[in-house]
Amino acid sequence: MQHRSPSRRTALRSALGTALALGCTSPAAAAVTAGRSAGQGGVFRDVRAFHGTWEGVYDGRRARLRIVVVRQSPSTRHTLYLTLTDLDRDEAFTGSLEDVPATSHLAGGITLRGSAALTLRALMVHTQDTDRLSGTGVRDGRGFPLSFRRSGTGPGYVQNRPFRDYRDWYAGDGGYVGDLDGRPAELTVRREITLEGAFIGFRLADLDRGMSWGAALRESEVQRWSYDRQRDPLGGVALTPARFLDEPLRVDSLYWHGANTGYVSGASAGPGGPYGMSFVRRAAPPA
Repeated sequence: MQHRSPSRRTALRSALGTALALGCTSPAAAAVTAGRSAGQGGVFRDVRAFHGTWEGVYDGRRARLRIVVVRQSPSTRHTLYLTLTDLDRDEAFTGSLEDVPATSHLAGGITLRGSAALTLRALMVHTQDTDRLSGTGVRDGRGFPLSFRRSGTGPGYVQNRPFRDYRDWYAGDGGYVGDLDGRPAELTVRREITLEGAFIGFRLADLDRGMSWGAALRESEVQRWSYDRQRDPLGGVALTPARFLDEPLRVDSLYWHGANTGYVSGASAGPGGPYGMSFVRRAAPPA
């Protein structure tokens, strides 16, 4: 979950990454935009948006997260009390975080204790849709992602097989729908053969604002990566914008869920800290 060194980013600035960013929006992505209003929670106002019961996935397993937000009177800071339940393995973890500013959409460095120690590196309410929450954490020295919707607002759990290796990024359809900080978005991953060899191209599209970014990884390098790094291929990378005047999109992490390759969650770096993003695969990968 560490940022990549500059030398690791060189291949990502290839022409293939830019070409993928210039691609057109798919019909499926347009459908997401059209249906955005259903269940949308509204724009972030203050830390009380964390309060409530959340349903979703914890590294691909079904999970529930309950958060209670309490003001530390007479100050304007708040304490968050959290209970994370892994419904598939019947495990529960509890913890709290004090001194969270009223204006913060980000809660980080949270220690949860139960059958194991979990550290939530970053937990983010999506500022453009406060019915969405995502994050990243560490358990037993390995990174894991989380993706939640406020209880009663999200789609049902989508069953898929566990993540195997980098080929699961693009296996089958290679298309994912979801959101960037609450705005409808699409992630597309494709393997391309060029004169310079095989590359894996990534394209992130913000469908609300008509913006997109691209990057490419040389397959011969990816094959040498560890399993955990293959789950977070874009961590620390600045994606190239399709439009010349747009800013690059700096990715803090973008994790494939280990127990379910249908889910991808992460965060983009930016002013005010990371901003959450999450995606669900459009079609199940080959068995």
